[in-house]
Amino acid sequence: MGVNISAVAYLNAAPFIYGLRRSPFIESVALSLDVPAVGAQKLLSGQADVALTPVAAIPQSSDFRVVSGYCVGATGEVASVAIFARDAIARLHTIYLDAHSRTSAALAQLLARAYWRISPRFEPLSRYDEAMPLEKGAGYLLIGDKTFAARRRFTFAYDLAQAWIAYTGMPFVFAAWVARRGVTEEAIARLNEALQLGVERLADVCCDAQPAYPGVDVAGYLSNNISYPLDAAKREGMKAFVGMMEVGSCKL
Repeated sequence: MGVNISAVAYLNAAPFIYGLRRSPFIESVALSLDVPAVGAQKLLSGQADVALTPVAAIPQSSDFRVVSGYCVGATGEVASVAIFARDAIARLHTIYLDAHSRTSAALAQLLARAYWRISPRFEPLSRYDEAMPLEKGAGYLLIGDKTFAARRRFTFAYDLAQAWIAYTGMPFVFAAWVARRGVTEEAIARLNEALQLGVERLADVCCDAQPAYPGVDVAGYLSNNISYPLDAAKREGMKAFVGMMEVGSCKL
């Protein structure tokens, strides 16, 4: 029987997709590329057996378990998860939350309350494009590839990983590889071999991806902003975030 895998359709997951597609494991895989929130929903509904899942979604089911030593994390500025605004963050009365990631939305609310000490209204962001009018005093949480163009439009960009690290001193994990109960150990081992292949061939991944991202320093982004090993420090950061999220007042 094949394994249904949901990966993230953003540049930050390019090494994982590269490794999966070049591994013999792909012959046993039905691979879909989704925004993080959709991947999490597929995992919850059983449409996916394994998914690169936003960390905030992991506590939703006792059937979920983290199955890989790789993640989408950051030990400094992540560059592709930020609150963008034309006003300083202390002046924001509203923050619109990108619906594509539960983790980033929860992190934005946590940092607003605990780190920036502001109390804006939080609203869902249903769409974003360069023709959309922007409100005075509003911030826009954006994640993934859409952030590359957003930096040209806004005066301020508040990087959420950088703010988390300043607040806690710990690295941050945005998404981890999670499997539902019943996925075999053999499948998990083969998944990890494929992920390792992609991470170890990062230079090749960057060469492949660069043409699709004109104006973006793909190698700099994947090498310096995204941190892939799910090490002990990141696991501690992940545990701390989930604990803070559960006792906080995140409206998700």
